[in-house]
Amino acid sequence: MNKLTFDTGLKTYTINEACEVRFNPTDSTFVRRLYEAFDALEKKQDTYREEVEKLSEPEKILAFADARDAEMRGVIDGLLGDSVCSSLFGNMNVYALADGLPAWCNLMLAIFAEVDASMSKEQKLTNPRIKKYMEKYKR
Repeated sequence: MNKLTFDTGLKTYTINEACEVRFNPTDSTFVRRLYEAFDALEKKQDTYREEVEKLSEPEKILAFADARDAEMRGVIDGLLGDSVCSSLFGNMNVYALADGLPAWCNLMLAIFAEVDASMSKEQKLTNPRIKKYMEKYKR
């Protein structure tokens, strides 16, 4: 049987030497899901602060933090794949701060940066390649 093989743009990324994820950084469906996930996470971050300020008992604050952490992990795992958060963050709450931002935000910003860089690179390659094939097959 004959085979056709072509590049789908899927790339595998190793994140913090803890896990691998696979996606096409120029896929508009993935980018839409990325923005939707970031928006959902940002809203949860905002309401997290508000809710924690209302709580006075440490036990209730910690229980709320655990519940919200589980919600945030669900959003991230929904975007990148099951068990990504478990591999990346272990038992650490995704709200933990690193370099002035929550850990979840650092992850998302790293993905956004990769999407931007890949989009720019691929757009530069597109026009010359299309021109080459248009000239080859033009009749």
